[in-house]
Amino acid sequence: MVLISCKNCHQMYEKENYDNFVCTRCNHIVRRRIKDSLQVSLALTICAVLLYIPAMLYPIMEVTRLGVKIESTILGGVISFLENGSYFIAIVVFVASVVIPMIKLVGLLFIFTSLKINVKMPNKKKVLIFKFVEAIGKWSMIDIYVVALLASIVQLDEIFNIKGGIAATSFALMVILTMIAANRFDTRIIWDE
Repeated sequence: MVLISCKNCHQMYEKENYDNFVCTRCNHIVRRRIKDSLQVSLALTICAVLLYIPAMLYPIMEVTRLGVKIESTILGGVISFLENGSYFIAIVVFVASVVIPMIKLVGLLFIFTSLKINVKMPNKKKVLIFKFVEAIGKWSMIDIYVVALLASIVQLDEIFNIKGGIAATSFALMVILTMIAANRFDTRIIWDE
């Protein structure tokens, strides 16, 4: 006899083998492992890495002040805050926009590739790294909220206008893809031999 739980409603079942069946509580198909979980999560993470490049290179915000358009990248905004003496805001933007996404991407790539190339690390540490990456994942959206809030509030045509740039879309997609990749990944794969 083996114990298996529904990934959807967490109902526990005692079965004779790991064959697929339908959950009696939520009608969800219960499998031993989520099908192609590692491959899908790795593909989404690679796409997120590719989106991270334009998110850092292109302008995240376009400010029009008295007819003059000024474009600002994420790192340009951090430097601007530092030059104006707003060190706390610069640190928050740098950590939320550069450090946390980089930690997420490197952490996810490390976990996914470590399962294929057999890295000598205890499975508990891999799970802890994954849980940490999953926990910090949502904090990267701070930039997108700020740009969206400013763009929706400040609209005075050519006098003063703020709108999101190409990097805002890339950054939002990158954060969403990493959250989906982490959610789609079946951590039980880490314990498989």
